[in-house]
Amino acid sequence: MEKALWHTNCNFFELAALWHHPVDQLMRLVKSESVDEKFFQSDKAKIVIAPHHGSWEMLNLWLAENETLFSLYKPARSSAIDQYVLQKRSRNGAILAPSTTAGLRHLLRGLKQNHTVMILPDQRPADHTAQIEAQFFNYPAMTSLLIKKLLCKVEADVFIASMQRDFVDPGYHLHLQALDYNPLIQSDLESANYMNAAIENLVRQDISQYQWSYRRFPIQYYHALEHDRRHLDESKFN
Repeated sequence: MEKALWHTNCNFFELAALWHHPVDQLMRLVKSESVDEKFFQSDKAKIVIAPHHGSWEMLNLWLAENETLFSLYKPARSSAIDQYVLQKRSRNGAILAPSTTAGLRHLLRGLKQNHTVMILPDQRPADHTAQIEAQFFNYPAMTSLLIKKLLCKVEADVFIASMQRDFVDPGYHLHLQALDYNPLIQSDLESANYMNAAIENLVRQDISQYQWSYRRFPIQYYHALEHDRRHLDESKFN
């Protein structure tokens, strides 16, 4: 639990550096890159699934350094804060699209031009958006169908990625691997279950770096989930 709180706090305190330090200095903090060779070889559009694991802000910077990146984001209620966030997240070329109908159309145009799109798929989907209840760590969780909907409109290679923190040798380790295309375009439930299973596999690399505070599950499951999460964290050392 203590390690999970450390990482939760890091997500906030890191922003001062990630939004203001020179990008070339920040890239030197990436200590290792485990990247599927297909990522740089692909001549198709690319969708990068980026769960709330490790530093997704650092992942956004790395992707924008290496690709023409379109990134989906939730606009802030304050226009001043919204403009500030937009400026900082796009400072090395990322093209941010709001999670609105117009923003999704912008995202789709980027894919049709064979660019790269980063999507954080593991928040509770907004009302009236395509979603389905699927299993996540053996609990029912409302799961967005955005990835499947995009793949029904444009053929793309799909990857899952995380920029994991290292407190021993301060910096980050990038993990980016390809996912299978076919399961993602099957029935809504098959697609959602496959994506959730891929996120689980990534999270299990370091349970404490996942943002468990996101209210993804029905409230009645949180006590049992916390017990299971502690067990998963402890099992790494047994």
